[in-house]
Parts: sequence; C-alpha cells; structure tokens
Amino acid sequence: MNTIRALRENELPYLIEVQKKTFTSDLCESLAVFKNRFDRFGQFFRVATIDDQIVGYIICFPYKLGEIPKNNAPFEANLKRPDCFYIHDVTLIPEARGQGLAQLLIESAFNQAKDLGFTKVSLVSVGQSGNYWDKLGFIEYPQTTQEILQKLHSSYDEKSRLMVKDI
Repeated sequence: MNTIRALRENELPYLIEVQKKTFTSDLCESLAVFKNRFDRFGQFFRVATIDDQIVGYIICFPYKLGEIPKNNAPFEANLKRPDCFYIHDVTLIPEARGQGLAQLLIESAFNQAKDLGFTKVSLVSVGQSGNYWDKLGFIEYPQTTQEILQKLHSSYDEKSRLMVKDI
C-alpha cells in the first residue's frame, strides 16, 4: 500500500539513505542538518511509503520568498518572517518512481502552504531536476538578483534556479 504520512524523528536516518540513492553527492546533506531542520519545522516533513517502507520524502517549511537556505548547513538562529512555503527537497528512490507518489508529496506541500495561509511556494531547481518544476507551473523567481544567483551557484550548481509558484 502506498501512503504519504508525517515523518517521525527516529526515521531521519532513512532520509539519509534515500538521498544517497537519489542525489549527487554534492547535494547530500548530513544527519545533523536534517535534525536541525526537523527540530525547527519537522511538522511539515512528509514521507512516501510502499508497504510501510520509506521510499521518498519531501522537506518543506515556511520561509522568506527570495531567500535560499544554504545546502547542508543548519538554519540560522533567527530566520526572517516567512511569506511563502519552501520546498527544500523532494525525492523518491528509483524503484518507487512512476506511481504518483511525487505528485502526492507535492500536493501535500501545497495543502500545508494553503493551511498556513501562504499563496506562494518556492524552491530551488537544481540541474539534475531538469524541467520537472517548469511542467508543474513553477517559474523562475522574477526578482532574481546577481546576489541570489551567486548564492544559488555556490550552494547548489550552475544550472540551479530559484523558482516560485502561486497556489
């Protein structure tokens, strides 16, 4: 049975295993970073399961539009007042793809954003995600500055884009 459900703190190590199977090594984050993010915003983390096995996840949190969390770094102590919902990671192991789980994870993020009163969802599209986010109606953040591009490229890759979608 396929399900989307809340992540439990003791399941954080499973996310490390999933990311190792799905991301290039430069995009993988440490357990300490996952724990830091979970401690701040764990109520928004969701996992995809098949027969009770974690096969993917989505990490989201309220954030400031136009800001980019540094990859594999803990959050700053004081974050700016959020005005959007940010999708930091969404991934599925290869064997779980093609079953609609990614769409369910993303829909869960949109629903959480709406429940919190946000009208925009933001994310960083990295080179390995191709035009996936374009197909879902995300556009490049219109106020992208040279400073934003420098942060994107230093933390992610040269093809990364800050994207936004109205919901």
